[in-house]
Amino acid sequence: MIVIGKLYRLVRGHLRRISWGVVATALALHMGLTWLLLSWAGEAKLVAADAFVYYYMTTASTVGYGDLSPGSPAGRLVVALFVMPGGIALFASVLAKTSASLLHFWKRHQMGKMSYDDLQGHTVLIGWHGRESERLVRLLLADTHTDDEGIVLLAEGLTENPMPEQIRFVAVDSYADCGEYPRAALAGAARVIVHAADDDRSLAAVFAVMSHRPAAHVVAHFDAAAAAELVRSHYPHIECTRPLHVDVIARAAQDAGSSLVAGEWLGAGGPTQFSLQVPADAAPVQAGKLAGAFRAQSALWVGYRDGRSASPILNPPDHVEIAPGTLLYYLADARIDGRRVPWSALAAG
Repeated sequence: MIVIGKLYRLVRGHLRRISWGVVATALALHMGLTWLLLSWAGEAKLVAADAFVYYYMTTASTVGYGDLSPGSPAGRLVVALFVMPGGIALFASVLAKTSASLLHFWKRHQMGKMSYDDLQGHTVLIGWHGRESERLVRLLLADTHTDDEGIVLLAEGLTENPMPEQIRFVAVDSYADCGEYPRAALAGAARVIVHAADDDRSLAAVFAVMSHRPAAHVVAHFDAAAAAELVRSHYPHIECTRPLHVDVIARAAQDAGSSLVAGEWLGAGGPTQFSLQVPADAAPVQAGKLAGAFRAQSALWVGYRDGRSASPILNPPDHVEIAPGTLLYYLADARIDGRRVPWSALAAG
């Protein structure tokens, strides 16, 4: 009795929600009974192996090409009273279930309930600031060199994807919940940007991210210097950014027009600041020759950062030798292809 009761409750649950199992079973039963009744009515042409499924589907879907039809009075009664009503009802059920499944799938994406475990080389953006974040997303997508697999937004306090056509979305209850980050494929990300609503949330996000030890380049934005220093003391390789308003104001007061230059330099009018790495297999290059190579491509080389220096070295003397693997910073209208730089001709000596 216990087994029968469990079976009854299971079947009743499937019937109540009209599951795919119920629809498939009903469709199979209806097709089977249709075949038997048409056979009884003598419709040998309709129940043939090469015609039955085709005839049943065209009838159930109301397409009705007319190339196959019952020829006997009994056959016409079977089709009119059993095949058409049942087939059309079942076909409508299949369409309704398919539409509901697609809508449910879309809602899960829209509401941030999905996981994107298979992504590689993408950007994970943590935090959302309305129009400011929209501009950040558009700037990231505008640079096709770093677009790769696109952007996954991970944010708390959002009920749906703010830019469904441009980015993927993962909703979380708290940035401190380390278990949510794998849904954004953190292990395969090429870069992570942490820009939460305040420094406390950004700190929680940074420590949660680093608990997964990602191979990605991590950038975290903080308003307070103390928060940025705390992160640097634990993770020196994380690039921490802070608002530059005070610095820009001071420089503009002392040197007229400096704020305009800074705005253009940081990309206010479009992408202008880029980086390029000296190939690991190249010989050390000379700073003076390197500056000339960038000028030949309508770019301005401004400095470099190697593994020995925590901060970039700007405007180095011409005689300085730049080691392989060093990151170079330059200003240009568009990103330069490293393969177009004649590294062998720039060797020191």
